[in-house]
Amino acid sequence: MIEIYLAERCPFCVKVRMYMEQKGISYILKPVLLGSAPSEVKDELKRLGGKAQVPFLVDPERNIKMYESDDIIAYVEEHYAR
Repeated sequence: MIEIYLAERCPFCVKVRMYMEQKGISYILKPVLLGSAPSEVKDELKRLGGKAQVPFLVDPERNIKMYESDDIIAYVEEHYAR
């Protein structure tokens, strides 16, 4: 199942989350707290993608990792949308 790192108040994250909900696509939510406070999820995000930028998608089945809301939506549309 795909994993998506999202921050609550990030407009680009809201865009991805709304798309996923509208299409009924299941995913594992990885909530990221923005700002300087350290967190395990933020460290994991940096380790996987190289930076603490959201939204960030991980598709372990296809070994895909990507940033950018439009790219994430296009990828999910191609591979997971019904």
